[in-house]
Amino acid sequence: MPIRQIAFRMRPRLVLAATFALAAAGPVFAAATPDWRTLAACAAAYRANAKVADPDRPASMTAQVSEVADDYEKAAAEAYRRAAGVRPAEARGKAAAYAARRAITFARQPRRRVEAFIDACPQVASSP
Repeated sequence: MPIRQIAFRMRPRLVLAATFALAAAGPVFAAATPDWRTLAACAAAYRANAKVADPDRPASMTAQVSEVADDYEKAAAEAYRRAAGVRPAEARGKAAAYAARRAITFARQPRRRVEAFIDACPQVASSP
């Protein structure tokens, strides 16, 4: 049987296999863009961590942790804007309010728990 005929007969199977592969990979692609609440919660955890009194932590490190919190909050606002189709100002307000509520919760938790939450946060691009 010539290779052309084999390829022609295999085409439906290849299409079906590719369809299943894409369907299985769908959750992976969806997980690549975290929910805005996850990003806002990460911002809250970083803010709570920045406020922890630590005599061994230099002021520059506290400022850096606060900047990372800002990056997460900006990412949360952008994710909310895309998901809800609202204006940027409204998205920033929603993300900031959610992060503020979660920061209160994180402030009551032990430092190790907050740091464990931070370790599980997805990566976001930092501001220039």
